[in-house]
Amino acid sequence: MGSATSSEHHFRILGPLAVFHRERDITPTAPKIRQVLAFLLARRNYLVQVTELIDELWGDQPPESALTTLQTYIYKLRKDVVDQNGLGRVHTRPAGYLLEIEDSVVDAHDFDELSASGRAALEADDPESASRLLARALSLWRGQALTGVVAGDILSPYVTKLEEDRLRALEHRLEADMLLGHHQRLISELKMLTFTYPLYERFYTVLMTALHRSGRRHEALEVYRTLRSIFTRELGLEPSPAAQQLHLSLLSTDAGEPDVVAEPTSAPVATATERHYHPVPVIPAQLPPDLPDFTGRDTPLAHVRAVLAAEDDTRTTARAVSICGMPGVGKTALTLHAGHLERSRFPDGQLYADLRGATSRPVAPGDVLAGFLRAAGFPEHQIPGPADVAERGKLWRTWSHNRRVLIVLDDAHAAGQVMPLLPASPTCAVVITSRRGPQGVPGLRPVELGMMSVGEGVELLGRVVGGERVEAEREHAEILIELAGRLPLAVRSLGTRLIANPTWSLRKLAARIASGAAPLDEFRFADIDVRARYDSSYSQLGPADRRVLRLLSLLPAKEFTVATVSGLLGEPADITESSFNRLVACHMLELTSPGGAAAPTYRLHRLSRMYAREQLDESIDGTVDA
Repeated sequence: MGSATSSEHHFRILGPLAVFHRERDITPTAPKIRQVLAFLLARRNYLVQVTELIDELWGDQPPESALTTLQTYIYKLRKDVVDQNGLGRVHTRPAGYLLEIEDSVVDAHDFDELSASGRAALEADDPESASRLLARALSLWRGQALTGVVAGDILSPYVTKLEEDRLRALEHRLEADMLLGHHQRLISELKMLTFTYPLYERFYTVLMTALHRSGRRHEALEVYRTLRSIFTRELGLEPSPAAQQLHLSLLSTDAGEPDVVAEPTSAPVATATERHYHPVPVIPAQLPPDLPDFTGRDTPLAHVRAVLAAEDDTRTTARAVSICGMPGVGKTALTLHAGHLERSRFPDGQLYADLRGATSRPVAPGDVLAGFLRAAGFPEHQIPGPADVAERGKLWRTWSHNRRVLIVLDDAHAAGQVMPLLPASPTCAVVITSRRGPQGVPGLRPVELGMMSVGEGVELLGRVVGGERVEAEREHAEILIELAGRLPLAVRSLGTRLIANPTWSLRKLAARIASGAAPLDEFRFADIDVRARYDSSYSQLGPADRRVLRLLSLLPAKEFTVATVSGLLGEPADITESSFNRLVACHMLELTSPGGAAAPTYRLHRLSRMYAREQLDESIDGTVDA
């Protein structure tokens, strides 16, 4: 049959979600836009109801702006991915949306066609054609289906179906190869499959048969013992009658073929979500997508890349760099951009973990280690239990030893959260982002990330909304950058708002921010919310530090000293200074001059001032706990 080549698949879902146009990667970076695209691809050429999309995106708790936000996502898909590039059309219907595309541009379609042809060839006693067709089908896979897409209650079953179809195709290809007498060649692959899918019985029985045919009956019997041990321990079940019969046949056969080769069984096996699929061979690639409009940051980017590229034969520890900065300054964006630029230096994989250190519930190191070990290919039964964090750490360090792996630990809380996750091999590299800085981690090279320049901010805004639109109002673009405090996240939120309101001028948006009663509202749009980033840091402050931050918003927008504020607070200078130190540590306050002969000076960032004033007003009104 004719089938599109991999390069002709504009939409790829058999692995990380990817969209290509003229060999250019145009995959959306925003998580929920990727989720909408994945849903539309799963239901391509069929109507998807609005209610289904909202349920998929937000579950039982959709925001009040769900419909408006969904419309923005659809607009972005049309503009940046589908309609604008001529890949198809996203139609609006009274009850929902319909993605109209050719089936042939989706890799899953060709997988289905090739798999069906392979099965037909197998049924027609043509194992050679079956093996060739099924191998082509399986070659379309690049990892677990829709990697990088958060699958909700509706999309998850589709992902499970894709993975089940992959296993069926793999089974049929193995059957065809066995009929062709390739049993010796299959043994290594089958051993890896039983390691990767420890509860999938069929791979064990084919491996037993292949070993026996290769004159290695004692190994075939050992495979059965392993199968029975895993099934009884993990499932409380014996292997299926077919597997037991194959075992008996091997025990009673002195030479030649066993009397029976176990067929696929209906005995209970783990579901797709319980099996923990991994690519074969296992090379984790967990870095989230890079931002296509990443802008500037030349100096800090060079510092991070220098750490990742450093080669030093005298090192005995992993290279490590820590990126710190205030909320919304672009720490994660810088990290991911540097990681993607240097990923070729880490051919054994890239691992990523969001440690949620700025929230009230940071992720436990043991949970992160379990995720890393799964990504490295360890089946669940080989990962030490939750109580054995030290053993998980030992297994992690053993696996990463002498491998060239990049580990990104995003939003770290403290050294105690980070230390168990560090590899012991100097061939690895670690990038840690944090608002406070994980003090106490030895060997870290610190990179302090400050605000963008006005020029960088204008360039970023132009990349988000279009250079011509920005250049037409260059003066007001610069005003917007200053109003956004030169924070990349705030600039992106303004750009997204301008995209959703194509008739707005930059001057109008600047006026809304300058005159609005709640200016931080203008820095919240779709998935971007600057206020939420401040909320997470503010929630971790003590009552005294919150009070200081709120009162700082009453000062003029200029530099100040401890003496200035201690008088306002009516507290001793040393108490005020201690509070300032804690606020500086979490980047809610900026130290502009360390002092020396003169007293140290401080400054409140524009958006920090807005946030602090909101908290002050709410505490006065009694709407928040003072």
